[in-house]
Amino acid sequence: MINLRKILDINNRKGEKNEFTFELFFAGDTPISLKAASNAKAIFDKYCKNNYTMHLFDINKNTALVERENIIAVPLLVRKSPLPEIRMIGDFSDMQKVKNEFLIR
Repeated sequence: MINLRKILDINNRKGEKNEFTFELFFAGDTPISLKAASNAKAIFDKYCKNNYTMHLFDINKNTALVERENIIAVPLLVRKSPLPEIRMIGDFSDMQKVKNEFLIR
């Protein structure tokens, strides 16, 4: 089984204030989940440098998230801040599209 958090080394320091906050919802440690998380991380590492936080949520482990966050498909990437909230479904392999949707508004 793939451990996304370990592979991606997504550990944001507590108390650190970043300009961008993202949430990635996925269903299990699958190759599709890994690809989506890796692509998102690569884009944000390139364009946001160290100025972002990305939280990972496995909906298989917390099914209440599906209803609370109105999730209709995964992988789902959500920009929580700055507002407005923006959502995108997919593997995020189109770097330009993700950049345009999440970072240029």
